[in-house]
Amino acid sequence: MNSIQIRKANHEDLRTIQEIARETIDKSYRSFLGDELVDWFITSGESDKELEEQLAHCDVLVLDTSIAAFTIYFDDLIHLMMVDVYLHRTGLGSKLLSHSEKQLFNDGNSVIRVETFECNQQATNFFTKNNWSIVRKEEDKGNGFVRIYFEKHA
Repeated sequence: MNSIQIRKANHEDLRTIQEIARETIDKSYRSFLGDELVDWFITSGESDKELEEQLAHCDVLVLDTSIAAFTIYFDDLIHLMMVDVYLHRTGLGSKLLSHSEKQLFNDGNSVIRVETFECNQQATNFFTKNNWSIVRKEEDKGNGFVRIYFEKHA
């Protein structure tokens, strides 16, 4: 049986977190963001920079001895959550999501939020499966993407 630990990320984890993000964006986001936007986001360094800036708000899920997923959350928001693409549909995402929810509710929030793109069906299905409710949809100005806003109550 695999051991699972969730802990605060540290600076030594940054490179692995960035690799998971780049791989996830490359393999999972092309279908709804398109090749040009995905390639730009990865090669521009914006993805890596965002993770470095948010490292203080990041937790990692360690499977045995390797980081398999991470989540970034603060205030009442789950800002970002990614699982190694080769470990999708193993239950790790739900474990990490549950951990993040507990942390945010323990911080005194009665309602917590997450958002995704409407065309990211995998994420939409994931949050719905984990008992999140869609509260609104809104078109991003200028790029034609529709964001879905989810909430969960304590």
